[in-house]
Amino acid sequence: MKWMLSICALLFLLTGCQSQHDQEQVTRQEPAVPVMQQTQSEMKQQGFLKYKVQGSVVYIESTLQDFHLEPSPLKKDKKAGYFTVYVDGKRAGNEYTAAFVVKHLSKGKHKMTVVLNSRHPEYKQKRETWDVFVT
Repeated sequence: MKWMLSICALLFLLTGCQSQHDQEQVTRQEPAVPVMQQTQSEMKQQGFLKYKVQGSVVYIESTLQDFHLEPSPLKKDKKAGYFTVYVDGKRAGNEYTAAFVVKHLSKGKHKMTVVLNSRHPEYKQKRETWDVFVT
């Protein structure tokens, strides 16, 4: 009987040590980087915009705080407006969201300009221009 209790105690200790060993291995692993952080780290900051080129597509995101994007007529006292996007000097369109995509760029170098259309004095005629290389 003592023999069986000794074996049970020994097995209990061994399994307890094994599970503690497994926990130590888990805690030593480096934490995974969330996908969103990886995407943001690849984005380049350009004034009030972030952008990333992937293939023939440019992903653009606004970093403006307390600003509302809307297509309605603009008032001077309201922090509101919309973006107009230009590619190589040609108007590509208006955007009314904080994040948007410019698609189907041909290979080579392009000059992108994003103009913030707002009548608010703080944001009036704000624009960003940068070069985009599509491979």
